Amino acid sequence: MTRILFINPNTRYLGTLLTVYPPLGILYLSSTLMKAGYEVKVIDADVDNLDLPDIRCAISKYTPDFVGITMNTLQSKAAFETAHYIKKHGDIKVIAGGPHPSALKAEILRRCKSIDVVVYGEGETTFGELIKAIEDERSLDTVEGICFRNDHEIKTNEPRDQIADLDRLPRPALDLVAPIRKYPGPYPVGARPSMHVMASRGCPFNCTFCSNPVWERKIRLRSPESVLSEVEWLQESFDVKEIFFQDDTFNVNRHWFESICNGIIDRRLNEKIIFKAPFRANEKLVDLELLKLAKRAGFWMIFYGVESGNQNILDSIKKDLSLEEIERAFKLTRKAGIKTFASFMIGNLGESSGTIQDTVNFAKRIDPNYYGFALAMPYPGSDLYSIAKESGYLKADFEDYTLDRYVLDTGKFSPAEVERLATNAHKSLVKYRTSRLYRLRKVLSGDSSSYETQYPGYFRAYLPALKPPDREILDKELIMGKNDLDVLGCGWYAVENWPPCVRWSGKKATAYLKRSNDLTHLSISMYSFHAGKRIWISVNNRKEVYNLNSGWNVVRVPLTDLRDDFYLKVDIEVDKTWVPDKIIGNGDMRNLGVAVERMHVD
Repeated sequence: MTRILFINPNTRYLGTLLTVYPPLGILYLSSTLMKAGYEVKVIDADVDNLDLPDIRCAISKYTPDFVGITMNTLQSKAAFETAHYIKKHGDIKVIAGGPHPSALKAEILRRCKSIDVVVYGEGETTFGELIKAIEDERSLDTVEGICFRNDHEIKTNEPRDQIADLDRLPRPALDLVAPIRKYPGPYPVGARPSMHVMASRGCPFNCTFCSNPVWERKIRLRSPESVLSEVEWLQESFDVKEIFFQDDTFNVNRHWFESICNGIIDRRLNEKIIFKAPFRANEKLVDLELLKLAKRAGFWMIFYGVESGNQNILDSIKKDLSLEEIERAFKLTRKAGIKTFASFMIGNLGESSGTIQDTVNFAKRIDPNYYGFALAMPYPGSDLYSIAKESGYLKADFEDYTLDRYVLDTGKFSPAEVERLATNAHKSLVKYRTSRLYRLRKVLSGDSSSYETQYPGYFRAYLPALKPPDREILDKELIMGKNDLDVLGCGWYAVENWPPCVRWSGKKATAYLKRSNDLTHLSISMYSFHAGKRIWISVNNRKEVYNLNSGWNVVRVPLTDLRDDFYLKVDIEVDKTWVPDKIIGNGDMRNLGVAVERMHVD
């Protein structure tokens, strides 16, 4: 039987975990190929933090006939390195797919000699036809939707028609990446395990920064019955407690959206699962009646792409949206009792320090529950990329793209200046939202329970355990960034990949481990920025005090005279915290205690 291996490449070098949900693209391919009789395996090198020798070891054991590598633009460097490494150690057909190859096609093959074929566009039908043609030793000329090497020539075949009936696709093969609990989900997460669902494909809008033209501007909707059946399957088979409908625009078709909401209510799924989704803020697409229905169906958060607080910038990026419409949508969503996430973008063409300040002021006015600032990125396939390339603004190669690097230079601002302005915008909003006046206003409005109000900056990569976790979740070893989800209490910041992976604590932080009566010590590997820092460590309320050196420390806490519980509740408290911005001026306003890499019982 032909064996196919799919790889989601490791991008931990970007300094953050890029993969927060199971890679649906290759999981849809996997289920389609398995239905056709092929044997399939998936390696998520990103989530499992696998290096190239680890991948080679897995390939040696599995001996696949084909390797498929998925990539978006931020993954391209890792994908190319993975392809080169595979070819260096064996003669295996390497096939690339995903948004980046779909936009660039032949350029991918020119850039990476180790990739044999590019599958562009939707791959569910194309991939199977490609494998069958190779197996039958037939010419690839007739396989639609591919770009391939033909001797010394690179050929791009005609595109394949998009899948008209999305209901015919089998469910994604989630078993191949189990357990799905290891995927943290995108901030903010309301319950775990969290999972995403693709209920539609495509978007009819024309935003210049979006690479959606790769998939065409036609929206295709799955039937409400198909969507609801998948939600039930996720809850029953994987105990999913939150679902993010990760469509481009979930409220673009009112009747369809209402049918899904009513179906959730009729099947009582809202009693078991909470939901979140991206909405357009256009007045014709959002009203209080629709939002109240969403609230009844269990939608706890709506994501709005605000992008800018300046109308000229919104018009220039073809957002087809007014500031008044955005402000209205936030007011109505708040009135319906649903939390909001506002996504802002800094560095679009025409941006100035004044327009950025407009965005900050607008963010304060609409007052989202959650927010994020991103640098404008010219992704291949977008109008922004075409304009930047034609105008000579693009100053970085794809392999140099990172989330915190601005890759354009229009002559008005240097990339470093745009990065600084984005940092200052975020810093300004953090300062505003942590002010006593803001907190007092939130308390008086009755909205003082928000984590972001009480603990600004925390909870961006995990949902804190407010009580001891279930016994089966606990382990005798806790490694930050690996098995820390669902076993961390309050007080931790997001995972950082130095390496090693660490989480900074605030002044106080809590974690849970499994207790074993035959093991006598708890060891904690932690980093202190300052010498002489005093730290109190309590295990099941038995407290010990230690003095730390600057740099790495290993603290061993005796496990004696403890109450007889199946878990160890570890509380860490430092005598004082430090703020990076006050020392190195980097805009990082977090109050940091110690950086913890690992805890284990021995």
